[in-house]
Amino acid sequence: MIREFVSNLFFNTALGNGFYYNLNQVGLIYLGLISFIAFVLYRLNEKIHLRILYLFCFLLSSIATFNVLRYLPYGGDAAIYCELTTISKNSGISIYNTSFKYTFNYPPIFENILSYLCTLNYEENYYFYSIGFGIFLAILSKKQGKNVFLFSLYFLGSFLGLRWSLKTGNFVFLELIFLTLFVVNYKKNNPISYLFLILFGFQRLWYLLLVPVFLFFDHDKSLKKFQLIFISSFFLILLNFNNLLVYLTSLLPSDEGYSIFKEPPGHNTPSIYIGLVKGLYLSPSLVTLFVYLLVSFIFLFLFMRNKSLSKEVVAVVLICSLILLNPYLKPYHFIFFTPLLLLIKDSYLTNTKSMLLSIAYPSFFWIVASNLSVGTLTGYFQTVFFGLFVFNLVQLDLNRND
Repeated sequence: MIREFVSNLFFNTALGNGFYYNLNQVGLIYLGLISFIAFVLYRLNEKIHLRILYLFCFLLSSIATFNVLRYLPYGGDAAIYCELTTISKNSGISIYNTSFKYTFNYPPIFENILSYLCTLNYEENYYFYSIGFGIFLAILSKKQGKNVFLFSLYFLGSFLGLRWSLKTGNFVFLELIFLTLFVVNYKKNNPISYLFLILFGFQRLWYLLLVPVFLFFDHDKSLKKFQLIFISSFFLILLNFNNLLVYLTSLLPSDEGYSIFKEPPGHNTPSIYIGLVKGLYLSPSLVTLFVYLLVSFIFLFLFMRNKSLSKEVVAVVLICSLILLNPYLKPYHFIFFTPLLLLIKDSYLTNTKSMLLSIAYPSFFWIVASNLSVGTLTGYFQTVFFGLFVFNLVQLDLNRND
């Protein structure tokens, strides 16, 4: 009986089954109960022993993360990439014009990159790239005098980022590398950091907005930064020139494939923008997207105004805000938080509130909700905890001078 219970628990957790059933009375009661427990623990956070919290964070995040590779299906995005590149190659049709159910949302150069990776059996071995980055991050944190165990714990469980990367098979390896190189050079105040920021943002165009945002808050060596931005942007356009117009056109509203203009909100897409559009019965168009973009940046600048934050925390808040406000936010985007660990003091990461919001609560809520009938919108807890973590980080940094 116990064995069957544990087996069902792991199976449902791996697939997130509870989010595919409408919220019922039992699910609502349990969600209310665990929310109350989470609130009480948060209020009593100073009484929680850190080693006990380490243990629970490791156990909960291990259950939520590693289970995805025990039960099919997983690696769906990896399979889609390889199928799309194969169809395009065999038919001679542009990868953006195939009649396949899914669309290719990456810049043209990534067709060649992913086509090559697929010949190396990326579809079956994609998870080695994520694990490989985790090892790279651990080595880098060691060289910078950081707590390797702490970094490993955050990489494993923070905001379910690794869980979703392993589940979907989405190609995030280059983004993680480029974002890490940005962080390392940004700490040294090296203008070349902007080159890596552009390379990070180019894979998903939304994150290119980080370039003007950082320039607004960071005025040192402006001429050198503008030169690097211009040169790197010019070469990226050249590298993608052949299919660049087709790619940009594919991002606009259409009747085929997945897009920001018709994606439903839920645990697979806990986007603030999509949630507002659906909740307020707005028309998903370029106009509403532009208004959302304008309001988001006004909010960000007002939030950051007159706050005496350290340079490192400012960078973390800016990147996390762009992740949070991404109109096409996917939960595997939360793995982009992991390179930012290099910018955050270990004392902030060992703060019990930080660990609860980033590791313990997301994993615990995922495990419980997956084994109930809670509805897909309950998955927005992922976005909520991410936002609360950023707010708590700001408070910790402001209090450092008190």
